[in-house]
Amino acid sequence: MAVIHHRRALYPWALAVSCATLFQVAPVVAQNTVLEEVVVTARKRAESLQEAPLAVTALDASALREAGVHNLADLNYLAPSIEVDAGSGSAPLANIYIRGVGQRNTGANIDSGVGIYIDDVYVGRPDGALLDLNDIQSLQILRGPQGTLFGKNTTGGALVFTTNKPSDEFEGSLGLRVGNYDRLDADFVLNVALTDALWMRLSGVTRSRDGYIKNLYDGKDYMDEDRQSLIWQTRWVPNDALTLDLNVNWAETKQLMRPMKCVPVPGVKGWQAELFNTLAIVPSRGKTMDDFCAESAAAGRGDGHVVISDLGGDYYAKNQGSSLTAEWVISEDMSLKSVSAWRYTEAAQNDELDHTGIPFLHRTNSAHPVLRSPAETDQYSQEIQLMGSAFNDRLQYVTGLFWFQEKTDGRFDMTYLGPFDPALANLFFLNTNGSVMKADNTAIAAFSQLEWEFNENWRTTVGLRYTDEERKVRRSLYEVMPDSLDANGGPVTPLGGGLYMVQRPSFEYNPAFSMPLSDVLSDKTNDSAVTPMASIQYLLSHSKWIDQGSFYLSYSEGFLSGGLSEAPSGQLEEFKPEEVENWEFGFKLDLLDRRLRLNGAVFYSDYKNRQLTTLVINSEASSPAPGTINAPSSTIKGFELESTWLATDNLMLSFNMTLADADIKEFEDTAISIADVSLPPGPACERADLTVLQVDACQVDRSKENLPRLAEQSYLLAAQYTMQTAMGTFMPRLQASWKLDLEFCFDPASCETGLWQEDEQFELSARLSWISPSERWIGSLYGSNLTDEQYMSGGAPLVGSQGVGSKVFAAPRMYGAELQYRF
Repeated sequence: MAVIHHRRALYPWALAVSCATLFQVAPVVAQNTVLEEVVVTARKRAESLQEAPLAVTALDASALREAGVHNLADLNYLAPSIEVDAGSGSAPLANIYIRGVGQRNTGANIDSGVGIYIDDVYVGRPDGALLDLNDIQSLQILRGPQGTLFGKNTTGGALVFTTNKPSDEFEGSLGLRVGNYDRLDADFVLNVALTDALWMRLSGVTRSRDGYIKNLYDGKDYMDEDRQSLIWQTRWVPNDALTLDLNVNWAETKQLMRPMKCVPVPGVKGWQAELFNTLAIVPSRGKTMDDFCAESAAAGRGDGHVVISDLGGDYYAKNQGSSLTAEWVISEDMSLKSVSAWRYTEAAQNDELDHTGIPFLHRTNSAHPVLRSPAETDQYSQEIQLMGSAFNDRLQYVTGLFWFQEKTDGRFDMTYLGPFDPALANLFFLNTNGSVMKADNTAIAAFSQLEWEFNENWRTTVGLRYTDEERKVRRSLYEVMPDSLDANGGPVTPLGGGLYMVQRPSFEYNPAFSMPLSDVLSDKTNDSAVTPMASIQYLLSHSKWIDQGSFYLSYSEGFLSGGLSEAPSGQLEEFKPEEVENWEFGFKLDLLDRRLRLNGAVFYSDYKNRQLTTLVINSEASSPAPGTINAPSSTIKGFELESTWLATDNLMLSFNMTLADADIKEFEDTAISIADVSLPPGPACERADLTVLQVDACQVDRSKENLPRLAEQSYLLAAQYTMQTAMGTFMPRLQASWKLDLEFCFDPASCETGLWQEDEQFELSARLSWISPSERWIGSLYGSNLTDEQYMSGGAPLVGSQGVGSKVFAAPRMYGAELQYRF
């Protein structure tokens, strides 16, 4: 395979040809003698991976298939410093962390620090972003701040997906996958040339699988899969200088969510649980919240995939989008690119937050018979890029403008505590409220990046981006109309705290009770930032020991805009923008006659006002909600290594490693706990009288905690062998991965217990692939989590309020077979 030399950047037509060659979909059946060159577009232009001065993992379609990657969540172990799961809680959202940076809160008022881009289009909401990877040309995982070229929301990194574009050939494929838990997946690709200059490509996916979590409360199996997606692309090439690409896509997800395993926490009394034990739970059920949690924990003899959850939960998401990309070759050394896009997201979910057999705490936007409405988001974006070279290709440049607008509205969220009937003194208890959050986000940016080649060995790159963003949030609050609680129309008198005096014995609870509007809060924030970058790079000349390679030293900054979040008072409170400065020293080496590749990076990231998620509780409404607060100072440092060794012409060995260390220097939060009434409140505490008990809201120092979702160590070891036979090519692959010391705690109390720190995640998978002699048939047998490990992969530990928490466990052993036909 040809090597891409560093003297020249590749522009639209050359880029298309090179990517089609180097990111090819066709399987490689010939024996390898050297490691292939890889092209990346992480800097908005095509260049060799070994010459790009940044930490990036590039996977083409063949690499994704051979590693068994069908979904974004399958990347969890494949690349250094990445943590991906189908949500840290119940909902199967795209919950992505790179180098310890991401976001747990998935509300419309905040973004993640990891950006997802599909064909240059930013994916703003995590709903439906857990992508099924079909007809993908390449995936690039960019680690570290990407604030110059990719802008806001990339303080941790970015995932860049590129789909296969229509071509002038008639081709396609049909695929089928079956497996345990009644898995039945199908996909297809069809490419047709309509005319000499107009080509069309259609691809689709359907995913179906039964759930693997048994809920003893209703007998259903949860965490199933039911997803479909379609992508229709049209390419028009009216002349050699202009290419127009139209992309129209649709996806839908419907599934039962992931109820969790309740975890008792000895020695901790949750203030909310103690309050409602007295008011409602014990009078109504005769047992405490701790008793119900213990029953859930013991279900299935402690099996993490057997739970007791009265709500269970379900999830729905729909995505639609379209984009128009125009590339115009102005001259041999200059091109102009325009990307115009629209994306629509609709999502609804029912969350069980206590994970027991009683309605202690539910959060839903579709369970109420009348008040139900999903969240709807429309996003529009426009980007213009001017790329080129000058001074005999010694100068390479990319410059452009970006505009983005996102509007979210419609989601009616309700929290339920109860109903409990009868409650204290034979009263009725229901503590609930509703809210609708509307968020508008507008951003504009201008960026430029220049690379100058001093000579054949030395290069430098400088870049700058200016971003201005405005966020508006409007929250409408709704409260129960007491007279509507009795289905028989009897009198209902509110006593406060969720208690109601009702007319006995005629009272009958009306689940379709009314909730009129009670209050409206609105505010806006505006942030702007300049995010520069600079790097110096030395390209190694061919020598006895080194075939090719480079060293680089880079400095980059990232910016994640601030916003508005719920405060304990129930008001909207502003949180500050997250800013990061990152230093990185990297090396990329091809050795042993290009049979050994070693790519690594040492990085140090200094964060200012890191956005972290906490739990805020309005003590008047007794309603918890995720809130965002700033940790003024924190750092993350680490070492990453990716290595590939072509040990023989048939045997490929891969080893990846990450060592990371985080230090939270400043982080203060507020924790609510049951007050000792014999003593006055502490100097940093405020006491509230909830009638049945008193609580203290105290300032706590959380700087000693670990950052969530950052493994201190992670390793990947894979071996793949290629065997040529008369029946075709066989490729057995064995892959093992380890992640050590991951933190999944949430509130201060859960972090203090240490129960939500996972010591080790171990995953062993295997795959046997087969390619027919004609290369038209591709089949495989696969298995994941072969040792059937039950390690923690998330949770909702609201220990301070509930006195208990919950855990999510990895999927059990999965196995099956795949078959694909290409024509």
